[in-house]
Amino acid sequence: MRSRKLALPLLLLFAGWGVAHAGSPTCTSPETKLSWPATDPIWEMCWLPPSESVGGIGSGMELRKVYFKGHLVFVRAHAPMLFAEYKDEQGGDCYRDWKNDDSPLLADRAVQNKLGVSVDPPAAIASCDRSHDPTMSYEICPYQLSGYPNATATCGAPFAIEDNGDHVVLTTQYRADWYMYASRWTFWNDGRIQPSFGFGNRDGTFNDVTHWHHNYWRMEFAIDDAANTVSVNGVDKTTEFSDLRDATGGPGGVAKTWEVRNPATGNGYKLTPGDEDYTVPANQSGRGFHLVDVMATQQHDGEYADIVESDPQADLFICNMEAGNLVNDESLVDVRPALYYRVAVRDSTSNDWPPGCSGSDCIPQDSMVCKKTGPTLTPFGPWVGSVPADPTATVTSGDLEVSVTAGATGSDLFGLSNTGAKGSTLTYTVDTAPTSCASPAAVAWLSAAPASGSVAQGATTKITATVDAATLAPGSYSAFVCVHSNDPANPVIEVAVNASVLPNDVIFANGFDSAP
Repeated sequence: MRSRKLALPLLLLFAGWGVAHAGSPTCTSPETKLSWPATDPIWEMCWLPPSESVGGIGSGMELRKVYFKGHLVFVRAHAPMLFAEYKDEQGGDCYRDWKNDDSPLLADRAVQNKLGVSVDPPAAIASCDRSHDPTMSYEICPYQLSGYPNATATCGAPFAIEDNGDHVVLTTQYRADWYMYASRWTFWNDGRIQPSFGFGNRDGTFNDVTHWHHNYWRMEFAIDDAANTVSVNGVDKTTEFSDLRDATGGPGGVAKTWEVRNPATGNGYKLTPGDEDYTVPANQSGRGFHLVDVMATQQHDGEYADIVESDPQADLFICNMEAGNLVNDESLVDVRPALYYRVAVRDSTSNDWPPGCSGSDCIPQDSMVCKKTGPTLTPFGPWVGSVPADPTATVTSGDLEVSVTAGATGSDLFGLSNTGAKGSTLTYTVDTAPTSCASPAAVAWLSAAPASGSVAQGATTKITATVDAATLAPGSYSAFVCVHSNDPANPVIEVAVNASVLPNDVIFANGFDSAP
């Protein structure tokens, strides 16, 4: 039995378990967790290959619960819309491509589907990375590269994660028949994020037709796990909107940019187009299928694309990206926003582009030349100068006093709280010591559970100390539960356990208060 009741403050702490903001993602199958670097991670997230991504026909590489220095950035980041569009007078076809058919990369075994350091080849290779000839195709991995696969580099997986010292790169590839799409996300130790879209072709199909490939990223922001504000060049927007890139449309003639920030903490991200993003402006084909570059919408669960995609064949020839299905004047005040960003690449045939050109005025054929494009997201606010937040371990109870009958078991508990910096995560293990936690050792009659775990900033977990008096004679006993944690100021906390073992009185056991 327990000899005392818990103090009221401890009960109140226990009542609030699980409500604190977590500084680290919890990933559930089929998600896989990435922590980079492994010690004091700057970036943590859950990732999924294209075949596991959301949407009826997928959304390519999908990242969920992305954290920077313990602060939530994205709930989800993926590319749920992808189109192939052909020049009108050359057949006029257009396609809404699927994004859930994994295709293998050439990558070192050490980085396939897990964090590692690339050895051979020096970086994961997708079809786009290999394609450098205007008309030659390179088939499927290993893309006609001599010497591969070998003992270290193979085509065994569609996903690679490479540690490059000051940044980590996630690479995947998916295919829609003869088209091969490469997706990369690069996360830098200074907080920059760079998504990249690349296009390849495995067999040269339609090399003789000028065509475009339009990729729409969707970034579901929740900076610091709360309502965010969206702005254009620093001017806050109150309702959903669509927009166009403009290389000189910002203040003072700089590029137009878009920002998402948490107005309470001041932390945010600014999206700046990459140089190649301007190569294919909206509606370059003149067919009216792709009219916007940016959309900011209110986040809704399950609303990923402009239409509900469910069947690649049924949806294949829906050419238009229907911006009005997403941008419909909903409020952007005190909500979680989803920011869509379009990039595109153009594959040109000889003497065909720009329209009406002839001879040397035309762009040389570049149908199979690898083209990559994508923006940079740059952090701003207090978190830029911060370091991974330190936790603080606090025990919310004094010594434990356990009274137990000989031969029985009894327990008491204490709370372990993380009262450290916002975004920190306390990780801990517990063991026992007979005299001092400086020399931990097993105590036959004392145990503590759980033996390990983690505690988010502002949260409390309970640890139960159990006294087993099966072999103890009546009397008093003492020992310690030792809490070891990543709190740099208090790496070890001792919790004294005092046990009183009472005689096993048969008369009392039979329910009598005194002898007859």
